[in-house]
Amino acid sequence: MTRCIGLVVLLALTVTPVVAICPYPAPKVCSAFFESDVVFVGKVLSKRSTDNDDYIRFDVRVAKRLKGTVSDTAHVYTGNDSGRLSWDVGRDYVVFARREHERLVSGNDCSALSDPAKVSETVRQIDDLRRATTATIEGEVVSRQPDGPGVRGVFVRVRGETQTYVGTSDSRGVFRIEVPAGRYQVLSDPNVKQSDYSGSKLADINLVTGQCAQVQFVTR
Repeated sequence: MTRCIGLVVLLALTVTPVVAICPYPAPKVCSAFFESDVVFVGKVLSKRSTDNDDYIRFDVRVAKRLKGTVSDTAHVYTGNDSGRLSWDVGRDYVVFARREHERLVSGNDCSALSDPAKVSETVRQIDDLRRATTATIEGEVVSRQPDGPGVRGVFVRVRGETQTYVGTSDSRGVFRIEVPAGRYQVLSDPNVKQSDYSGSKLADINLVTGQCAQVQFVTR
């Protein structure tokens, strides 16, 4: 029997991705692009461990700049842990990176964004962001984190400055609410909590046009 739950939670989009484990839901272009300081397409020329072995450094020849400033050859660092990038030398990737202590740092998002076979599709989705007219608050509700069955009938209420928007999780547990760019709160009930695998924190959300806030909830 499908369990129906009303949702009233305060939610916020963070800019720090989960590194040590795969984030849920799987990151999409509409979240990763806006959370990154630099985005570009490049070919991996080499990789090596740093002197202290804490990081792996990839040297990447930049082919197409999509966001931010980067030199023709970029040095991208990834933690030498379970969340490290698994790029192959000689292959092209779309790089989503943040700046930390004057370094470009990235991690494995465990999604299609890291798939070299989907570079063209990822670039197309980035181009589509320019034509967006709204933002979205979206995600999933599951009965067991991180990849349990979806929960149908969870009501998600999003409160903006002048209007409240309502969505409901479908048979897969997925919900998606389109909103104008702006600041929002998401309201919900105590039968649902945020998943430990979710990359969001419970606070205000501030979205620009084209951006999506992604979150996973799990039933208590």
